[in-house]
Amino acid sequence: MFLKNLELKNYRNYKHAQLNFDKGTILITGDNGQGKTNLLESIYYLSCGKSHRGSSTREIIHAQENFALMRAEAVAEDGKKRIEIELRREGNDKIRVDKVYRKKKSEFINIMPAVVFSPDDLSLVKGGPSFRRSYLDGILDRAARDFPGLRLRYQKTLAQRNSLINSMTHHPHKINTTLKVWTEKLISYGTTIMAYRMKLVEAIKDDFASHMDYFFGGSDALMGYMASWQQQPESLEDVESQYRKHMEKNLKKDLAMATTTIGPHRDEIILNLEGRNLRNYGSQGQQRLAALSMRLCELMFLFQKMGKSPLFLLDDVLSELDLLRKKLLIEKLGDRFQTMITATNIHYLEGVDIDICGKYVVSGGSVQRL
Repeated sequence: MFLKNLELKNYRNYKHAQLNFDKGTILITGDNGQGKTNLLESIYYLSCGKSHRGSSTREIIHAQENFALMRAEAVAEDGKKRIEIELRREGNDKIRVDKVYRKKKSEFINIMPAVVFSPDDLSLVKGGPSFRRSYLDGILDRAARDFPGLRLRYQKTLAQRNSLINSMTHHPHKINTTLKVWTEKLISYGTTIMAYRMKLVEAIKDDFASHMDYFFGGSDALMGYMASWQQQPESLEDVESQYRKHMEKNLKKDLAMATTTIGPHRDEIILNLEGRNLRNYGSQGQQRLAALSMRLCELMFLFQKMGKSPLFLLDDVLSELDLLRKKLLIEKLGDRFQTMITATNIHYLEGVDIDICGKYVVSGGSVQRL
């Protein structure tokens, strides 16, 4: 799979840009604030229907316009696909695949898979548990067709239960059948979400350890899933019974705090290096390479799951790696993936044996091929 061409209209600081790409490694240079990240963001948006920066439609559309258009032609073994996304300031966004309108993201998100690694990904390790939960859920949204709907049902049920609990705060004796109904629904949806996440962690944890060993040499790294009741479930079969047990146990606490304190919305993904929690004890260099290892796990998992090679988008990260790790990263990627690298200075690639098949420079919302 590779991105052959990309066209943008009214996308952030791009009034109009049209680019043709080759297979292999693409280098995009330019000063800060010129639009390098915007370019990668548009590619990621075409991949999965959202910004990797969490930006809204209002932020993406050019300030002086009412719409933004992204258009890409992707080439795979089974032929070419044309993806178009039109964002409108008043809503009613439009998605087209080969000029046919699509109503749901699920109808196009697997056409051109992409994984992006940026400096903000340090939060995957250094940030709170929500970042690591979002990491797993972001992979599952693309790899499991029913997961986005399942997660939405869980969130709605959680909101309903929390609303009911809040109304009962001053009347804790009024525990009624409605609360029991919402609790059972929550356990049902939550158990399935946890099962999905646990299976994903099981599928990628060895790769995570392998990547960390590759970058550090002889290191002992671990990834694990920790339930919100501060216990690693021994098996998938163990999850539901433990979940129900702790929901019952925490009912008084829930009523006192006016919120649901147990469930997958409070779970954690543990990342250890040499037996120590990377979030609390890892150096910034170790944390950055752990985040990179997580993205490499995502890249390989999607590759194996979808049977096509995702695009790998490296947004201004080479400046943060020493020469040895740059070499190791480029060597690991090889030529299996179309990789797009942004950098403020081409000198960041000095000393790295890398075959660049296309060089571009971004300046003030315009792109030129060198």
